[in-house]
Amino acid sequence: MLSIAADERAALHFDELASSLDAGLPMQAIGASGDDGDRAVHGALRQRGVRLSPSEDAILLAAWRAGRIGPALRGRAEQRRQRAAVRRQVVSGLAYPTVLLGMVVLACIATAPIVGHYYFAFAVAALVVLATVFTLAAQRGLRRGDERWTRMPLIGRLATDLAEIPYLETLQAMYGAGVPVVQAHETATAAVPEGAVRQRLRVAGRVLGAGHNLGEALATSLALNPDTRTLLRTGEQAGQLEDALQRALVHRREVSGRSLVVTARRGTAIVYGLAMALAVGLILTFLWRFDGLLQSLRR
Repeated sequence: MLSIAADERAALHFDELASSLDAGLPMQAIGASGDDGDRAVHGALRQRGVRLSPSEDAILLAAWRAGRIGPALRGRAEQRRQRAAVRRQVVSGLAYPTVLLGMVVLACIATAPIVGHYYFAFAVAALVVLATVFTLAAQRGLRRGDERWTRMPLIGRLATDLAEIPYLETLQAMYGAGVPVVQAHETATAAVPEGAVRQRLRVAGRVLGAGHNLGEALATSLALNPDTRTLLRTGEQAGQLEDALQRALVHRREVSGRSLVVTARRGTAIVYGLAMALAVGLILTFLWRFDGLLQSLRR
């Protein structure tokens, strides 16, 4: 929830700063310092408490130098709002079953003196620990570029799709700001958090530097999804690479957003099912022990 609030607050500051600049307000009036040079907008955002990602930093710097800072700020605002909306949907879906599971654990602890054991609570604690360890291991493996994680049925495809988004965002914004495609590709590659995708994009960068175009470089290195490569190759051949990058970015956001929501729904169903199974097991165990206690008292 803190990340969602930070994204929404950052989006407001991006839009506010873009409006101020479009209105012609001096840099001092928006909180920028003359000592920041090309990073005046970065300084103004820093004064507002906005933390920029590496890709946002590079995009705003290139846009400032190209005189396109207004559209760049509004583009970052829209990106932050979309990310916050997806995260809010995921969190809202997981909220109820997680609370239900917590209540079941409390019920397990409260009824343990009657039931006679803490097995249910221990089982839930063990599952939470295992899920946390698995999540941390997957995150570390993906960042290091371990191909075993990218080949996993659900996690690998989702992580690969999400890793393309910062690359396409950075490349589209920097290329639109007039940065040569080779330099834009290098900066966009550095913004990719997933190691395996980043390694393939580095191979594409070497092919690109050897004189080939972007479509050929991506095809040679097998970087990005096939549909993304097709969109970029077709747009590049038609001389409309910037438009193709925008369309590829929108498509990847939509696909990854749907995949993330579906994955969250599956996780919600698992947590909800686990909570219900524990609740039923706890109730049956409680009734069985309580019935045994009544039988002993009657004797």
